[in-house]
Amino acid sequence: MKYFYCDSCFLITTYQEKYLGSLSQYKDQFFISNTQITEELIRPANLAIAVRKAITVIEDTEDIRIKTIELINKHCGLSKFDCLSLAFAIVDGYCLVTDDKHLSKIAICYGVVVKSSIDIINNFNLRKGDK
Repeated sequence: MKYFYCDSCFLITTYQEKYLGSLSQYKDQFFISNTQITEELIRPANLAIAVRKAITVIEDTEDIRIKTIELINKHCGLSKFDCLSLAFAIVDGYCLVTDDKHLSKIAICYGVVVKSSIDIINNFNLRKGDK
């Protein structure tokens, strides 16, 4: 079974396009860091609530924090949260789900499998309209 780490770009896209709620049927397969929810996904206000309902929330480990700092220092073009997403994919072996082309290119260089929102919507037959 593959596990998917969702970056904020993917979650915002699925939220805006009304696919986010459909991910809840696969909740144990899609993950996001609590740090991203509390520090990055705060607007619109109901986005963080919707994400918590649809995605399994996980805590950062010391290994993740160390890798995130390493990536921040190495890739100045990535945000702190991009580096956090990439750290989870590298350290824990998640498939990274993002629509961010720059992040995707860097992730692939690290051997990370990357999927886009279109890949996920099509592969999981997500229904539009669920919140």
